[in-house]
Amino acid sequence: MTERFMHSVPMDGRTPQSATPSPPIVSHKFGRRRFLRILLGVGILSALGKGADSLLARTLCRPGSWDGPLSDHFDGKTFHNVPETSLPASSYGTAPIIRWLKDRLRRGSYPIVERNNCTPQLARKVDGRDWEITMVNHSTLFLRLANYNILTDPVWSDYTSPIQGIGPCRTRPPGIAWDALPKIDVCLLSHDHYDHFDVPTLCRLEERDHPLFILPLGLRSLLEYHVEHSVHAEEKDWWECVKLPRLTITLTPARHWSKRYRTVDSTNRSLWCGFFLRGTEKGSPAIYFAGDSARTQWFSRIRERLGAPDVALLPIGAYKPDWIRAHHTSPADAVQALHTLDARLGIACHFGTWQLANEGYAETLSDLTVALQKNGIPASRFIAPENGQTLRGSAN
Repeated sequence: MTERFMHSVPMDGRTPQSATPSPPIVSHKFGRRRFLRILLGVGILSALGKGADSLLARTLCRPGSWDGPLSDHFDGKTFHNVPETSLPASSYGTAPIIRWLKDRLRRGSYPIVERNNCTPQLARKVDGRDWEITMVNHSTLFLRLANYNILTDPVWSDYTSPIQGIGPCRTRPPGIAWDALPKIDVCLLSHDHYDHFDVPTLCRLEERDHPLFILPLGLRSLLEYHVEHSVHAEEKDWWECVKLPRLTITLTPARHWSKRYRTVDSTNRSLWCGFFLRGTEKGSPAIYFAGDSARTQWFSRIRERLGAPDVALLPIGAYKPDWIRAHHTSPADAVQALHTLDARLGIACHFGTWQLANEGYAETLSDLTVALQKNGIPASRFIAPENGQTLRGSAN
């Protein structure tokens, strides 16, 4: 049978060699289209990223704002720390990334506690010469003096973050359950960081008690934005006072900073401070709450200008690695501050509930013990309370 298809044979009788395949024809038009699509995708992602940045910076993570006269710590747009000549600065610079990673590998432990060992023991009334302080958590303390109920930097949320479920997580319950918290007359807000300015808690507090908020310059706008209406608030500069019946509260300088988002425009748009509370009746107590601060010459100025407090509430956490002490006090720094302030009693705060740096819970307490022993100060003069622990005393 004749094959349907026949191979052609050259006329000279030679067997044809296998033909070399031609290279594929690349469409330059297709290559350009692919490149343009990739470029367009990158552009869209970049625009979305910038849009998200702008949205977060203006809403959920917005900073405070202040429009006021220039001063030695305000340049017309942002606040800044006043230069200090005697601060140790040799090891307080930015750490190299390799050293930072090594420090993270040596991060201490924060044990998770399901139930606090201490139960608040609240008196029916606290006035005259008496004071009472209950540790809630971190920098949240329930102060009672001159017949006022006062909260400092209240946080009842589980996460110190703009979004619950992200960020540092609570390791032990609040020392006072929200439903057991007495009506609050005054709320002191030291600055805008999430472990001090907790929006969910502040909204609950405003809705429930409508207290007087006392805060530094620039924070009122942030508070009103989140609670969505005007609040009863006193916004003051360093050394300015709020005078109440039987009580004067003075905003004191601190060495810190403010920021609620990573952009430069969100940095230092509101002020930071501590508070000095003194009863106006004869023999009334004085309590100093440092807020957040690094080691600073301000402690000496506060002692000179306002006198020695009966109680100093001093932060001792978030101090390792060493460069973070540019903004926070270590236990050793806090012990030095106690001595400088000449306070009768020190109560430690800013530790114990959220791990914000590399030191562990037990490590903080150990470093405080060592610092007290080194300076010849008895442990009974500087107490690191557990959540729920109530301390009380009388003015000197």
